[in-house]
Amino acid sequence: MDIKRLLSPENSESKHSYIDRVSLEVGEDLGMQSHPEERLFYFLDGRGIMSIYEEFPRGDVYETRQDTAVYITPGIKHQIINVGNTPLRYLILKATGGVAPEGELTWSAITQRGVVVDKPAVGAGQATTRVFDEGTNPSKEEGLHLRIRDIELRRPQKFSNAEVVTIQPGRSTRPHIHQDSEENYYILVGEGVFNWDEEKIPCRTGSCISYPTGVKRNVENTGQYPLSYLCFSVYT
Repeated sequence: MDIKRLLSPENSESKHSYIDRVSLEVGEDLGMQSHPEERLFYFLDGRGIMSIYEEFPRGDVYETRQDTAVYITPGIKHQIINVGNTPLRYLILKATGGVAPEGELTWSAITQRGVVVDKPAVGAGQATTRVFDEGTNPSKEEGLHLRIRDIELRRPQKFSNAEVVTIQPGRSTRPHIHQDSEENYYILVGEGVFNWDEEKIPCRTGSCISYPTGVKRNVENTGQYPLSYLCFSVYT
């Protein structure tokens, strides 16, 4: 396994957010693991399988391929195996500060529509999204220049949202500010500019940034092709 830390509180303005890029060799099996932070896995290329809760084949098994996203709450056991004939490359987006359920798995009701809980129990959860599958994950358009694809989160704690945004050439997202969360971007494909208040920061495939609360931000596509980036926000 080759792992590279791209973003952390040590090298950015984030407080709780991390981005790691991982590559597994052909046939490599990470074995069962669990971690104390929320994790969102975003698969860049290659083919693999991810077994959740129990070791393969007894767990909940998902095929992972390009643009598959898998979210898990703290403490959930999982296993990743490269079953393809090329390296399996993926991102791990992490948010610290969450709490794992005590004991066995706990299914809380806090995300059910119409249910109000004064002191909700910490719940376990996982969600798998085929991000660019229009049938199961239809995109949302904001004008002709911007397309958004949501990434499902189940019983999140520190994560507030995750999505993939695609911007047409010569266009940009709207300048905006977040007061309750830090916002993190990773460029999946394309080239452009991260705007940070009045500063312009060039970006291209593989670039990432963490915007803290109170900073005006937006992304411009300065290339000749669509620019797509992965965005996840974490409550501060």
